[in-house]
Amino acid sequence: MEILDSCLNAPSSPLPQNPKFQFDLAIEHRINLENNLVIVICKVGIRNESKETLFGELRGSCIFFVEKLKDYFDTETNKLSLPDDFVVTLNSVTISSMRGLMFSFFRGTFLHQAVLPIIDPKSFEKNT
Repeated sequence: MEILDSCLNAPSSPLPQNPKFQFDLAIEHRINLENNLVIVICKVGIRNESKETLFGELRGSCIFFVEKLKDYFDTETNKLSLPDDFVVTLNSVTISSMRGLMFSFFRGTFLHQAVLPIIDPKSFEKNT
């Protein structure tokens, strides 16, 4: 797991005692067939309750070694076709890791209480 990008935008006025945050989450998969690696990149944006103000973002990646990754690659379509349950597992591990990174990264800042909730990756919409 590594942090790729981060940003912190200080609010113009102090946040209320128990602020409510909205989270934007995006996941991207990249592959390195030569080394049997799947790189899952997760970007989390933290916004105010009305989603008008971006307080911060954190983008990180988890790198997974997948034995026989080439078996799931279709050379005709140039696409990887991993089993859905496996992709959900990769996404779940990455999101959980991001939750920990966010807690550590934003500790002591105005986003200290912005704890990413538990998210079911099965509910994600797939964009190609």
